[in-house]
Amino acid sequence: MRPGEFAHSVSRGAFWLVLEKVAALLSSVAYSMLILRWLGPRQFGIMTLALACVGFATVATGNFEMFLERYAAEYEARGLRRTLRRAHLLALGMKLGLGLVASAVLMTLAPWLSRFFAVPQLLVLVPVLTLMVAFDGFSTTGRATLYGTQEFRWLSLLAVFFHIVKIVMVALLWWGRYGLFQLALGLALLTVALALAQAAASLWIMRNAEDCEPTTPERAWRGLLRSMFSYCVPLLGARITFMSGQNLGTMVLGKLFSPGLLGYFKFAFQTVERFNDLANAVPASLMPSLTRLVAHGERERLRLIFDQALRLIQALAFALSLGLFVFARELTLLIGGWSFEPAVPMLRVLALVPMARTAQQPLTMLFQSLRRPGTVLALSVVKFVTEFGAYFLLVLPLGVIGAAWANLAGAVASFVVALVLLARVVPEGASDRVRTGLAALALLVPLLAITLLGDLRFSHAARILFHLALLPAAGVGMFAVGLVRQEDLDKLAELPLERPWTRVVRGSLMHTLGFFARLGGVRRPA
Repeated sequence: MRPGEFAHSVSRGAFWLVLEKVAALLSSVAYSMLILRWLGPRQFGIMTLALACVGFATVATGNFEMFLERYAAEYEARGLRRTLRRAHLLALGMKLGLGLVASAVLMTLAPWLSRFFAVPQLLVLVPVLTLMVAFDGFSTTGRATLYGTQEFRWLSLLAVFFHIVKIVMVALLWWGRYGLFQLALGLALLTVALALAQAAASLWIMRNAEDCEPTTPERAWRGLLRSMFSYCVPLLGARITFMSGQNLGTMVLGKLFSPGLLGYFKFAFQTVERFNDLANAVPASLMPSLTRLVAHGERERLRLIFDQALRLIQALAFALSLGLFVFARELTLLIGGWSFEPAVPMLRVLALVPMARTAQQPLTMLFQSLRRPGTVLALSVVKFVTEFGAYFLLVLPLGVIGAAWANLAGAVASFVVALVLLARVVPEGASDRVRTGLAALALLVPLLAITLLGDLRFSHAARILFHLALLPAAGVGMFAVGLVRQEDLDKLAELPLERPWTRVVRGSLMHTLGFFARLGGVRRPA
């Protein structure tokens, strides 16, 4: 990659991925405002339990799309688009076959699930939502290919369109006084439509694909199959543990607690996940470009760029956790209404998860780019073991909020181990990476304490103003502790932007950040 090409590639990818995630965030907020007021905590808990059963079943379709995420960028860099198309069709075929088997098993288990959880609605909801499992291969392989080839515009535009349709659908169902069955059917059909559209888009861009090199045995069908299994099997273990941590945890809570309490927890969890997905769009845009650097053997440049990206993403994780913690009550009342007010304490605990989980995402991207799927598996196992160990220790004595603390414990343990493993692979800059994490934590803790003290003193409008006043202090603090530096502002100013409105936005952002930088004691070098 030429100088400046990496920044342009990542910024372009981040732009479209962030656009997709912003659309997802806004639409999911609107969607939740409708559906939570329509269903209430109990009905929402039932739908959540049904989706958890279906989500757990998608693990059985395998994770062959992750091969495409990693190797699509490398094949693209080497001019091997026909090999990429061959790998795409191979992954799609295997996932469709496994998806049909998983769907049949899930439909057979629906009566047992209904009796086990004592929720009769599962007998109807699970078979309808099984369509998501059957068509999972179209969605995941199509999205992975578009992502790996950096066709971020396709990803973004398709997602934005279907988010809008989803909101309209829910509004019409509520207006027509329909129930859970119609909601499940609508969600399943929308998911299938999006899956087919993503698959069609990925196949269209590869319709005239050719290789600029002769086909070798390792790039033929049989060779690709061996490479796919050797890369994906460790990551499948990582996916199983991650999905288990989410869906199996929901199923455990569904067995231990009432649907209403489960609804409170899942509301808090999903609220954090929406914002977390938005933040994760930035590190997600790194992997194709990191893979290109690995393919070209630019190790020192890879390390320097990665360390800078990690510091900035740590700053993003800090801002996200602080914002969710400070405005937990306001978000709960805005999205869920007064009936979900008991979820505020759980939301505040889960708000701390992005400090570790979002900050770990660039490490995961780097391990995958370096062809270390076993490391990703190890991190997922650490998270799973820590989280479920904490479940047994915390859920029974603390109640459903113990699940939030367990989720936080798993994220922190995984992040710490990831830093240790990265220090072994890339020892250069290890101490700086640790200092960055500690600086973010040292800035976050006092602001959390001030938030809790202020909530005891202020109420209503005064509390909102107090919360808003904390944001400039946090902005100044990020410059003061070195999470954001003057060199970052200089690079932002030099980034080429094609659209006039993006330059206007950058100018306003630069003015605000420059003000925070001066208050934080950062001075432009003479």
